[in-house]
Amino acid sequence: MSFERFTVEARKVVVTAQEEARLLKHNYIGTEHILLGLLDAPDSMAAKVLHQFGYDKETARVDIAAVVKPGTQELSGHIPFAPRAKKTLDLALREAQQLHHNHIGTEHILLALVREGEGVGATVLAERINPISRIRAAVLASSEGSQDVAASRWPTGTSATEDTVSAARALAGGAPVGSHHLLEAMLRAENSMAATVLRELGVDPDAVAAKIDELDPETTTDANPEEAAARKMEIRLVDDEVHLILRDPTTVTIAKKVTELSHGPIQGVGPVAGMFVPLWRSTNHLLLQIQRVLEPEPGEEDGSAASNVAKVVRTVLAPRLRR
Repeated sequence: MSFERFTVEARKVVVTAQEEARLLKHNYIGTEHILLGLLDAPDSMAAKVLHQFGYDKETARVDIAAVVKPGTQELSGHIPFAPRAKKTLDLALREAQQLHHNHIGTEHILLALVREGEGVGATVLAERINPISRIRAAVLASSEGSQDVAASRWPTGTSATEDTVSAARALAGGAPVGSHHLLEAMLRAENSMAATVLRELGVDPDAVAAKIDELDPETTTDANPEEAAARKMEIRLVDDEVHLILRDPTTVTIAKKVTELSHGPIQGVGPVAGMFVPLWRSTNHLLLQIQRVLEPEPGEEDGSAASNVAKVVRTVLAPRLRR
């Protein structure tokens, strides 16, 4: 399945759907995982439309858990798309064509999810939003000036440009995309004009990576508080405990105040456990992402746009993670 016409946000939905399937230990990617992927991109048109109806990711998790139970075995290797999920992605192309759009965005995936109508994704939506056709009407009403198109900025870009932007966004993770993310993604884009020119000029990607790590973004116009805080984080394994360490001053100040108010450490006991659930999910998500960078799965090198992005991310991140 080709994702060349997918916007950056739409590609992210597909990647997140695979991650959600793995977290639930499902040996397939279904429409329920695609729905979770859509809701994981809060600034996308699809998520904004669903939020208009009061539907968010936590609600979706509850609804999906009531219909589909988690698996029992850890998964390894490639996770295939279920037939209904494949149909949904195919229908997304048709929805884009009918709207005379030259891209496939999250709005088209949501329209396709509703149009498919029989998968778990559509089923749980129909239980909450009745009639489900209201979703289609809301998407069509919002389709002009789509945020997905605005975020892409290169609607007629070459495949090398699309891959570079997608890779830069992946490298930035949850932080804003910086010029350093774009530079590394551009240098690693195989056979692109930019990478070829820079190699001909003797620019070494590894030397550039080393210099990026040496410099402090806070002294440049790429400074942002999220990345500054993330650079002070660390994960350690101590015996059978995973220690998540945060050193940024803001978090330390808040933690001191909370510890003072609670008269000691806070544990996830009783109703307090629910407050810890998002942190547990995020930590597992992060660890699984790192594992896939260090231990790529068979079948990832299929030449698709998604695999090209994954290869760039692995090339850039793996050496840093192994230090």
